[in-house]
Amino acid sequence: MVVLLGVILQGGETLWNSPHPLEAEENAPASLIPFPREVIWGKGDLEIQTPLRWGIVVNAGHLGERDSRMLNTAWRGLCTEAGNECSKLQDRPSMFSLELAGIPELPVEGEAEGYKLVVDAKGVRIAAPHPAGLFNGIQTLRQLLEGRHSSLSYCEILDWPAFRVRGFHEDCGRNFRSVERLKKELDLASRLKLNYFHWHLTDFPAWHAQCKVYPQLNAPEHRTRDLHDTYSYDQIRELIAFARDRHITIIPELDMPGHSAYFDKAFGFPMYSEQGMKVLEDVIREFCAEVSAEDCPIFHIGADEIQIPNAKEFVARMSKLLLSLGRTPMQWGGPNDLPVGEFSISQRWGDGGDLAGHSLLPETILCRTIDSSMGYTNLFDPALLVRRWFFLRPCGVAKSDEQKLGAIICIWPDMRVDDKSRIPLYNSVWPGICAMAERSWNGGAGDGDAFPADMPSPDTEPGRAFALFEKRMEQIRQSIFAGEPFPYHSETGQQWLLVGPVPEARKEEARAKVLAGDYSGLPVRVAHGASLYFRTKPNTGCLGMFADSKPGECIWAVQKIHAEQSGRRPYFVGFDAPARSVRRWSGIPLPGEWSRCGTKVWVNGREFKNPRRYELAGKNRHERDPWSEEINEIPLVDEEVWWALPPAPFPLQKGENTIIVEQPYIGLFQTWSISIIPAEK
Repeated sequence: MVVLLGVILQGGETLWNSPHPLEAEENAPASLIPFPREVIWGKGDLEIQTPLRWGIVVNAGHLGERDSRMLNTAWRGLCTEAGNECSKLQDRPSMFSLELAGIPELPVEGEAEGYKLVVDAKGVRIAAPHPAGLFNGIQTLRQLLEGRHSSLSYCEILDWPAFRVRGFHEDCGRNFRSVERLKKELDLASRLKLNYFHWHLTDFPAWHAQCKVYPQLNAPEHRTRDLHDTYSYDQIRELIAFARDRHITIIPELDMPGHSAYFDKAFGFPMYSEQGMKVLEDVIREFCAEVSAEDCPIFHIGADEIQIPNAKEFVARMSKLLLSLGRTPMQWGGPNDLPVGEFSISQRWGDGGDLAGHSLLPETILCRTIDSSMGYTNLFDPALLVRRWFFLRPCGVAKSDEQKLGAIICIWPDMRVDDKSRIPLYNSVWPGICAMAERSWNGGAGDGDAFPADMPSPDTEPGRAFALFEKRMEQIRQSIFAGEPFPYHSETGQQWLLVGPVPEARKEEARAKVLAGDYSGLPVRVAHGASLYFRTKPNTGCLGMFADSKPGECIWAVQKIHAEQSGRRPYFVGFDAPARSVRRWSGIPLPGEWSRCGTKVWVNGREFKNPRRYELAGKNRHERDPWSEEINEIPLVDEEVWWALPPAPFPLQKGENTIIVEQPYIGLFQTWSISIIPAEK
């Protein structure tokens, strides 16, 4: 029996629907992320001169200094995109105009950041009720211009975000990132209309924000990583101003009272003690004196992954102080965190399996909440990360309200990384951010909770939508993210026949039947996508098509591939990898092995052994949850992260080829999965 994929209602209607008509996306002359809420593509092109010599008309009196800086930053980016010499915006008639004005068609919730963009024979016009909308409109125009310096397609776009908070988080407490690198990331994030940056400044290894009142917090002898790296207040203010010019608000986090081994070393007492709380109050006062409330209206105190006897008192004291200093407190809101204060924003995240397989349940949101539960970039491999953010709904709803504020995707490179340029590669940062930007701008139009681990059929609306998103992401990869690590390759267009799961006692019998093409008496179903997830590790939520399976079972995946000619075709191949928070996994393969799990591959009936050779073959296997600073201090390397390796050459014959993969499930430490992704289309 073949079981087809998907969450299906009567009549074949899927529960998940695209927030915009897919025809508008199919007909788009450019790749846009996030895709506009409403768009009409016209017939015709606006011819533009090269180099561009556009001016601007701002039809709303005088802009404030900050708004002027923000719009000029966007304008300079647009000029660069079009190959034009940069200049300040001119208040003069031209073929390009910005206008601050009300837009009757915009819904009330879209006024703060919404815009209308029109390209026709008269020129290009962007109108918005507020400067933030003009900034967003310019970002869309930049994407429309990508690679087209002589013309623009006629269009009319009405656009606004579904969620007011659309952000990304970077842990610079465990792995310090330079200010110049963070500027690069902020600039790229602004291209996707993200508007918040959560800057995690302290963690177990070090307190990386300058502290004048207690300089021992920055002393190298109390640190375990990046011993001499500290963000000065001048650098912090510099980065905040850089972000503000790109319509991004920075949320600084000084994590307390947990994740603070350096604090105990520096003072000899814990943060939650009376002495410790007085130190923290002095530190908060100093930070808020150095960085204004206008620049940093939200202050994150962490409060995660710790239980202390005076939890309510601790939260109340820190929150009361921040409120008195004109700041909104923010805390992590997981099940093992301190109670969220009455006036704090809660940042929800997944701890273990409590959020496995579904969006955050809206009925559990009882205060102002930001959703970070859909996947940290360090937990999943690239395909599952992108799918979760694309199909799941921030805060479990379609759009913001007074309590459900939006989403922040988190980059937690917990393990030590010596070459910091590898962090976006190891953690699939930009593919994840693209999917997050798409969903947080467009909102969730339906229940797609089944799809991250079980891809929808390509002939369904969810399948079509994801395939179109992948095409857009591939174009964005080559334009906006050119030169950046972007470890994602198209998942759609592949179909597998899955045989199993089969218990250990039937493994030999089942293998013989599968290799002979005989599936009688065996469980069989169809699956889609280049990456198949049967069951992930407990610390990633136990997601998968067969999440209830137990170690000892085995699955075979069979795929037919047509090749135009004989030869070796490159594939990105992986069967297990550690989360970048812990090294819980099967380890680096031995010579000839595809994994330490007993994975086997056959191509056209002949077993095909792994041609790669590993410098650390057989090492770094950790079957138990190895959360320890000692293990995490061992630098992460490419051989542990299969998508960081070059593709493997598969021998194919001209015509039809059959690939069979045998994947046993050997233990809870394993991500039970298969990824065989063509590097060439």
